Amino acid sequence: MVNYKCFLVVLLFSLVLSFGLLCSAADNPSKRGRLRHDLNPEDPLTRYAKCQRECRQEEQSQQPQCQQSCLRQYEQEQRSQGQVQVCQQRCQQEEQRPEMKQQCVRQCREQFEEQNSRKEEEEEEEWEGRRQSHNPYYFPRGRHAQARFQEDNGNFWVLQKFAEKHHLLKGINEYRIALIEANPNTFVLPHHCDAEKIYIVTNGKGTLTFLTHKNKESFNLVPGVVVGVPSGSTVYLVNQDSNEKLTIAVLHRPVNNPGKFEEFFPAGQGNPQSYYRAFSREILEAVFNTRSEQLDRLFHGKQSQQGMFRRASQEQIRSLSQGATTPTEKQESFAFNLLAQKPKFSNQNGQFFEASPSEFQLLRDVDTSILGIEINQGSICAPHFHSKSTFVVIVTEGNGYVEMVSPRCSEEEEEETRSGEYRKVKARLFPGDIFVVPAGFPVTYVASQNQNLRFLAFGLYHRNNSRIFVGGKDNLVRKMDSAAKELAFGVPSKLVDEIFTDNPKESYFVSGHRQQRAFV
Repeated sequence: MVNYKCFLVVLLFSLVLSFGLLCSAADNPSKRGRLRHDLNPEDPLTRYAKCQRECRQEEQSQQPQCQQSCLRQYEQEQRSQGQVQVCQQRCQQEEQRPEMKQQCVRQCREQFEEQNSRKEEEEEEEWEGRRQSHNPYYFPRGRHAQARFQEDNGNFWVLQKFAEKHHLLKGINEYRIALIEANPNTFVLPHHCDAEKIYIVTNGKGTLTFLTHKNKESFNLVPGVVVGVPSGSTVYLVNQDSNEKLTIAVLHRPVNNPGKFEEFFPAGQGNPQSYYRAFSREILEAVFNTRSEQLDRLFHGKQSQQGMFRRASQEQIRSLSQGATTPTEKQESFAFNLLAQKPKFSNQNGQFFEASPSEFQLLRDVDTSILGIEINQGSICAPHFHSKSTFVVIVTEGNGYVEMVSPRCSEEEEEETRSGEYRKVKARLFPGDIFVVPAGFPVTYVASQNQNLRFLAFGLYHRNNSRIFVGGKDNLVRKMDSAAKELAFGVPSKLVDEIFTDNPKESYFVSGHRQQRAFV
């Protein structure tokens, strides 16, 4: 009787423990809710059924791939279990001593679990890669961009049009994002563009110079420096550093065709080619009052250096940097340093910098704000949304992840069919990644447990924009009338107040130590 009671206690404890592990696995986003092999290795069929149920919760376009993944996992487990049984039978036949048989059987099981764990990790990585590729708001570094100039000394990338990624981004399609990467001691050829431009330095140091119809402006560049360049101004820049790359994000607002811009180079023999070469020889001889031989040498001659990016000597770099202004927190003609400002808000978990069109003249023509956010390791930027502005976030340092609420609709649906249905959009963030947050979409950012997460962002159509927090101490629910809380949530307002008013202790940035699960 005692043994029977002990058996029941052990059985009950095992069921409770299994249920707890099962819930933990279902909550863990790194496993897509799928059970790990060590939870219930004898029941792959149950795991397969659960996997299929969870696939039905995915976006419709991803369900077939998800179901195929479930089937492959089930078939692999069936094969592995058969191999384990053969291994264990061999143990019974070949080993004579009972303790050696037990050790052999245990090794068979451990080998089975190790093999399947590796395969599951590979499956997770493959699935996550496919899932990220279907994320309409996520632009991983080096993808979804056209290399207009890809050379040994640098690169000039232009992100694809936003609407080409998803119809929900059509509202910002007139803007384009470009990325400049100049290697150490590299000069970027002079060029002008049919677009208003905002440069923001994400890494390195250098000097940027541009020529308007009246003046020459020259600025020293460090991370956080913002430079506004009027349409038609000829720009050139140089990386001053001998070891580190200079990287710059450039926002374009074209003046001819929304969403389309062109560069025009006065100098260049190959790619790029000087635009002077498109004029008739007779015209050039007359306007420059010079012989055709000299023109041929200048515009048609062969040079050892080609491309948009050219190596520069230390003497040339010093000359290009001479007399340049170092931007401060305040606007100086066409530039300022975002990160030299006093943060708009900060605490022990992070800092938030912002420059708006109302404060800086150079941002008004493109109706854009600039954000700089640093989230300390293991901390969270409280969930919030913007009333009018869509933000293009560029990760500059560290890693973490973003979670955003998006309407539940497929890529093909131009019009919503139902309202009030949402899905969670989640993406890992690494330096160079870009993530778009449309106006009205609640979003939060989380730094990893071992690195701070830093990013800069362009806020498009920022005029009269407001930032509304939905989490943390400064959330909007706490401002609602008591009756509104009761009617909306269907519980006494006292319970709502406990969650939204009494419990939160931090605003803007909060500690993430209570949530131990990382996004992997």
